[in-house]
Amino acid sequence: MVEYFVKLWYCAKDQLEEIREGDLKSLGQKYGVKISYEKIEKREMKDGLLMEKTLDSRIEDITQEVITVSGDREGNFSDCIRALYRKYRCPRTAYSLLGSNEAGQKIAKELMNLYGGW
Repeated sequence: MVEYFVKLWYCAKDQLEEIREGDLKSLGQKYGVKISYEKIEKREMKDGLLMEKTLDSRIEDITQEVITVSGDREGNFSDCIRALYRKYRCPRTAYSLLGSNEAGQKIAKELMNLYGGW
């Protein structure tokens, strides 16, 4: 059985609307997939400005929001990714699928071409 696994990396404020864990939980239940969410926040206020040191930082340590989706049914997995792209848009950075497996990444990339990714 094939396991589909994808990580969708969104830069800060790149998505169309705020990502809410409740919405993700509902999508996971609707499509029968597992969804998790992680918010990485490294920005801080300095002298009245919101700042972040990104030079020489690992991609995983820069302010981002990451949605992870996994499932074993291709149709359900694809439908869930499609719903995420419609709601939040496709992640738009070159590393937006970092950490995904080949099967999940293939589906996510194909759908990016349809829904306006990179």
